[in-house]
Amino acid sequence: MFLRSRIALAATLSALALGAVGVPSAQASLFSLLPGSCSAPESQPFAAYADYNNYVLVPGGTFQSGGTPWTLTGGAQVSSGALFLPTGSTATSPASCTSIYQPTLRMFVRNTGSASSRLKVEALYPGLLGSVQTTTLGELSGTSKWAPSPAMSLLVNNLLATVSLSQTAIAFRFIPADSTGSWSIADVYLDPYFRG
Repeated sequence: MFLRSRIALAATLSALALGAVGVPSAQASLFSLLPGSCSAPESQPFAAYADYNNYVLVPGGTFQSGGTPWTLTGGAQVSSGALFLPTGSTATSPASCTSIYQPTLRMFVRNTGSASSRLKVEALYPGLLGSVQTTTLGELSGTSKWAPSPAMSLLVNNLLATVSLSQTAIAFRFIPADSTGSWSIADVYLDPYFRG
C-alpha cells in the first residue's frame, strides 16, 4: 500500500510538472525535480569563517553576468555578481535537491539601508498531492559590508510529507521585510545534509 501511494504521488507530481502552465517557474521546478536527480559538486565556501561543511551551489546562486534561472519580481535584478533586492521585490531560486536531514542554507548578504531592516527567507518544498509548502526560515540582518549569513535550517518535520525520505526538492524565496533596507545577496549555497 505504501509503495502504491508513493508511485501515485510521483505520477501526480510528474503530471503537474508537464502541465504546470501558469505556475511560477520555481514551483514548477519543485514538481519536476524528482528523487534520484541529486548531483552537484561540493565545496567549502565558508571555510574562512570556520564553517568547514561541504555545500553545493544553489542553481544560479553566483549571479554572474547574463541571465539567471531565478524568478525575479518587483525590480529585483542581477548586477556585478550579486542580486539586488529593492523594497517590494522578491527573488525565488530554482529547486535544489536535498535530503530531509535539516538542509541548511547560507549565503553572503549586504544591507546598505537601515540597520533595523530585515530580509525574510522562505523555503518552498513539495507537499502531498502536488501542493507546494512554504515556511519561513528566518529574517536576516545585515550591514553595508558583505558578510556570511548565519546557517538557516529547515527542520526534518517540515519535509516528512515529501515524495522520498532520502531526497526531496527545495527552493528559496527572499523578500525585503520592510521599506528601510537596501539588500543584496551573493553566492547562495545549500548544505543538503547538515553535517556540521
